[in-house]
Amino acid sequence: MKKIVPSITEKSWKIPPSLVKEPNRNRLVDMLTAMNQINDGRSYYIRDSYEQKIIVDSATSAILCGYTKEIAEKEGFAFYHRIFNEKEWKWFDKMFKDSYRIFHKYPIAKRKFLVSQYNFEVRTVSQGAMVLHHKSTPYQLCDNGNLWLSLSSVTVSTAKSTGDATITNTETGEQYIFHKDKYVLSDEVAITHEELLFLELMCNDLSAKQIIAQLNISESGFHAKKQRLFDKLKVKNAAGAVYKAGLMGII
Repeated sequence: MKKIVPSITEKSWKIPPSLVKEPNRNRLVDMLTAMNQINDGRSYYIRDSYEQKIIVDSATSAILCGYTKEIAEKEGFAFYHRIFNEKEWKWFDKMFKDSYRIFHKYPIAKRKFLVSQYNFEVRTVSQGAMVLHHKSTPYQLCDNGNLWLSLSSVTVSTAKSTGDATITNTETGEQYIFHKDKYVLSDEVAITHEELLFLELMCNDLSAKQIIAQLNISESGFHAKKQRLFDKLKVKNAAGAVYKAGLMGII
């Protein structure tokens, strides 16, 4: 397999000597194995952003794809290229890079409260293509605030396609939605992905009939969604919604 240098890394940095000692790998694996035993169908692993390693527990095949943990650990971040197709990788790469932008917007002490999650399609060893749900949070930061270790969980998703990527601040409730290759703040209105699509169609000057056809909804459903969106954005009409969407960076 052609070796591909992953691009989902931050700027070069070293773990400061003043940090804690190198984490005991065996203890981490034991902890992940114990977590796996009380959460059926869920795989846990730790990602090392400094060494670009994937540390998976000893009880589950690598990221539920059927590969051994040895392969994932040996290939590091390049393992993602093994399980993603080219289209999936491009989406993942953009999403992953922009997540660091959001991560560094927060003070160092607040970064531990960020939780990212998304659905992604993988190529498994024996089951073909499968959509998984990935959830991750910082586990250990460097003194300068860069992400060192992150704890991730993976489950089989009920979704049928890639997407629904969000970053949530569990302390404040702020949520960012990945839209058009970047994370945008959903504001206190908590706009859903479906509502973002509705708003995007409205901003493209589509008629009510065209939006109804694209979203496959009824006329009454269209008016209900439109009013709910207006209420969330605190606007009275489509022009106000378009203006507010521009302020939020959605369009």
